[in-house]
Order: sequence, then C-alpha cells, then structure tokens
Amino acid sequence: MTPVEDRFANMALLIGEACALLNARGVVVAANQPMFGLLGQRIANYPMERFIRHQDFVETLRAAREDGRVSELSYTRTDKLRRQLHLRVAPFEREHVLVVIVDKTDTISIDRIRSDFVANVSHELRSPLSAVSGFIETLRDGAGEDRQTRDKFLAIMQAEAERMQRLIDDLLSLSRVEAMEHHTPNDKVDLHALLEQTIAALSAQAMAKQMRFAWHLEAPLGPDACCVLGMADELRQVFQNLIENAIRYGDAGSVIELGFMPEPDQPGFLRVEVLNQGPVIEKQDIARLTERFYRIDAGRARDMGGTGLGLAIVKHIVNRHQGRLRIASSPENTRFCVTLRRHA
Repeated sequence: MTPVEDRFANMALLIGEACALLNARGVVVAANQPMFGLLGQRIANYPMERFIRHQDFVETLRAAREDGRVSELSYTRTDKLRRQLHLRVAPFEREHVLVVIVDKTDTISIDRIRSDFVANVSHELRSPLSAVSGFIETLRDGAGEDRQTRDKFLAIMQAEAERMQRLIDDLLSLSRVEAMEHHTPNDKVDLHALLEQTIAALSAQAMAKQMRFAWHLEAPLGPDACCVLGMADELRQVFQNLIENAIRYGDAGSVIELGFMPEPDQPGFLRVEVLNQGPVIEKQDIARLTERFYRIDAGRARDMGGTGLGLAIVKHIVNRHQGRLRIASSPENTRFCVTLRRHA
C-alpha cells in the first residue's frame, strides 16, 4: 500500500460513507467496504466512470484533479432497484481524487411514502366515511326507531368500518415494505413449512367455497431444497395474499395447486407457483395488477373484501427479496410465480 492509499484508508474509517480513491487516470486504487457494497467488488483497478453513468462525472473528476475544485452530483442508479445517490468529488494528494457517495434512497423514499400514504388514505377512505356518515344521519333522523332498518344500517356500517380497517392495515404494511425495500433480508426460511401453515390458516375460507389444495412438483427436491433467503413474516404475507386471491377469485369447487421447482434459467433460485381455476385475466389487466388500488372489477373486488393493495404488497416484498413475480392467465388456470434466492 502506498502512503497515499494508507492515508486514504485511515480517513475512510472516519467517514463511514462509501468512498473511493482514484488515481490521475480515474482508476479506483482503493475503496472502503461500503463503496464495494454499493457498486460491487468489480470496481477495483477499473476507471470509475464505467460504473457511474453520469454525463458530468468525467468533467467533475478533471475539475477536482486539475483545478482543485470540490463538486457535488445527484445520480440515479437503476439495477434491480432504483437508488438515489449523492456524489461528492474532491482533490486528494498527488493528483488523486476522492469520491464519496451518500445513499439518499431511504430518505427520499420515506418522504415519498409519507406523501403517498396521506394521499391514498384521503382518497380511499372518502367513500366508506361518507357512507357511514350518511347512515348515522339517517338513523338520527328517525330511522333508528325501526329495529329492522336500524339493524340493517348498523350491519352496513360495521362492514364499512371493517373495510376501512383492512385498508389502513394494508396501507401501513405497504409503507413498511417500501421503506425497507432496499435492504435485502437474509434469514433462512423453509417455504414448504411456511406454505403448509398458510394453507392451514386459510383452509376455512377454501372449504366455504368447496375448494381444496393440491401439491405438484415438477422435479424431486432434496432436504433443505425449499429453503430460501428472506424474512419469514414477509414471505408469509406474500403467499397469504396469493392464496387468498386464489380463493376469492377462483371457481367454487375447484382445486388450488401449489408447487416448487428449480428455476431453469437461475440455478441459485427456487420457483414457487400458486395456480387457481377461474375467469381469464386479460393481458392488459395483468400488466397493471400490481399497481396499488387497481381492480379489474372494482365493485366485485370490494364486495369480496379486497382493498386493491394485496398484489402491490406482494410485488414490493418480492423486490425486497431480490426475487421476481410473474403472472399468466389462460382458460385452464391463472398462475402466479414467485422466484426467490435459495439458501446455500
């Protein structure tokens, strides 16, 4: 290690943020662990401009090296997830340049999530609140004297209150997942056991529609083959939402199939499928199913207790787990595929 690199290493310990030392040719000669974690180990001994795709980055390096100027840049990095980065570039010793990157993603995401939460709550709660207010006013005007009318209105008011509670719960859940979306969980989760527990919890709902569950395996799986990296509570929420959808929108008396298989194109990943028999989902609707509050049939979805947030929650949890969600529909079945990283 050269004296310049040694001084950089000591300084990097104090900074805490992702930082790298570039030589006169813009090549990364040293970096701390946060920088390797952000851009990857591949940056070592390569020009940093290969990894920071910003039109002003090269000029910023030149200004720091030749003019001694300190500059700042805002940079959006898009890999699997979108990240908002803030770069600081400053001259260092002997024509070297110091690059510090501050990840602003969480701060910006939290501000956006807070704004979205307020907007969504105010929009989606307006209808049930208006309904409840209307029934209260009607009861106060004398309708409450009629026991049959009163009981009918109170039942509707209770249903609307429960709908608001489900909506708030789902919005809070979605906000929590979005806030943590850039932090990948790495616990060992046995998906087979998790799905068995989820099926048991939802069996009463399935039995009410004379539906049953069946397993299918396209390839034999050995011990621990159904274990993935993730967070058990969030993955349970993923499959609870998918199975509840299969029950809610599937045909009465049909079979809900669940299965595991190795992902053919990704050896380190496991595919989990939930299949149900029901109405075909059109292609233009499939493309929008994971949008918050998107419903193919809004009235039917509300009548069945849906909030319009279930698949949005699924999508964000799968993204947080660095996985993939795919949806396909045909006259034979509707198939939800979740691909997750296997536990080594």
